[in-house]
Amino acid sequence: MLFVSHANPEDNLFTRWLSLHLAREGYPVWCDLTKLLGGEDFWRDVEAAMRDRTAKFLFVLSKTSNQKQGTLDELALARRIGKQISDFIIPLRIDNLPTESINIELHRLAYIDFSKSWVAGYKQLIEALEKAGVVRDNRFTPDAVTAWWRTHYPATAGVKQTPE
Repeated sequence: MLFVSHANPEDNLFTRWLSLHLAREGYPVWCDLTKLLGGEDFWRDVEAAMRDRTAKFLFVLSKTSNQKQGTLDELALARRIGKQISDFIIPLRIDNLPTESINIELHRLAYIDFSKSWVAGYKQLIEALEKAGVVRDNRFTPDAVTAWWRTHYPATAGVKQTPE
């Protein structure tokens, strides 16, 4: 599966968008926005997911995640696990974080740039996953994503008027 690490709540909008698009493509995704229900031992679940089931660790790289302790803890674990797996960590830059400010754990890795266009970055990520031979799962489909969305964001909740 693909493990998506991000700064919560700061990078949630992008992370939810990415996770649901990847699932629509058939990729199993572990993301705290779509997996955790409450009451779980978060770090035990994270470690088990990363060690036992993760093919690629996607690090949503932003000004916040670059410094936030929780994401840096996940990144440190991914670095240890990644010593046995080629190209395990894929950074996904989503804002204008200067290259020279990127955390030392990621500095030597090429990132996929989503900062100018989510669609262009997504296309590049899909190409990288296909090239790496990441396996898809036929249980992850557009219909499954639609069902998840309707369960978590039902139409009966209505539309909220908020400023942009």
